[in-house]
Amino acid sequence: MRTAPLWVCVLVVWTAACTWPVNRAAVEGRRRFYLTKASFQGNRALTACAPGYHMASRFEILDVSVLDYDTSMGLTTDDSGSGPPSMAASYESPGPSGWVRTGGASQFTDPTGAAGPASTNCATWSSDSPQAYGTVAYLTDRFTSENNSAAAAWNGRPQRCDVAARVWCVESAATRAALPSARGHRGRQRGAGRGAMPAAPGRAGGA
Repeated sequence: MRTAPLWVCVLVVWTAACTWPVNRAAVEGRRRFYLTKASFQGNRALTACAPGYHMASRFEILDVSVLDYDTSMGLTTDDSGSGPPSMAASYESPGPSGWVRTGGASQFTDPTGAAGPASTNCATWSSDSPQAYGTVAYLTDRFTSENNSAAAAWNGRPQRCDVAARVWCVESAATRAALPSARGHRGRQRGAGRGAMPAAPGRAGGA
């Protein structure tokens, strides 16, 4: 009769040990990003982000589902909640769009004129000339496109470099301190320290 509760306890502990890190890992250690509240001309975009953040490449923030939006640092809107603002809030000037790095070569003109370009970057964010262009990106306000297919989350457009815009910023490295592996590592270090303490008097006595 006394063994049944023991097996129940073992099963509970084993289940918790297997599932806890998976659940915790799903929400911790994610990189944060935000859209600046202030606006900057193109030649000031690279220095617009707070310490610990840098101006985002569009590929760093492409999948917002694996990122956390920093509401304490970034622009928020009436219905943004804990997430980023979208173009559904376009009533606010200059709107929830921001300069974003393109991943391409230094360029300030778009020779193709194609819709939705992401090639211009104010000559690698060094120009505030009205003849130069950079790329701003924004989260769309649609679930589907005109042909009823799924709409892309992001869109963008060229903007003159002398026009001030917000800047998309992303955390330079995800915070790892709260991850289960880090917690376990610190626990092992503390345990090792406690285990080594009783040996110290013996070494001192032998000296």
